[in-house]
Amino acid sequence: MKSAGGKKTPEMEALELAHNAVTHGAVGVDMGRNIFQSDSPVGMIKAVRAIVHEHVSVKEACKIYESSKGEKKRRAAG
Repeated sequence: MKSAGGKKTPEMEALELAHNAVTHGAVGVDMGRNIFQSDSPVGMIKAVRAIVHEHVSVKEACKIYESSKGEKKRRAAG
């Protein structure tokens, strides 16, 4: 199955979508604006990767995203 297009959704919803897809048999996901328009594109990539390849929960993926987002702020301040 392939799902494409649509508006940017909040990060948590995008991670839930990825998790639900993988849980129901998808072998990967393809995201555009939910990555590139995120506050932390690298954090979203890491979080989605963890869902797809490590089968982490949405809660754990959110922690990965938030951690990466915090690193970005620390680097900017530092």
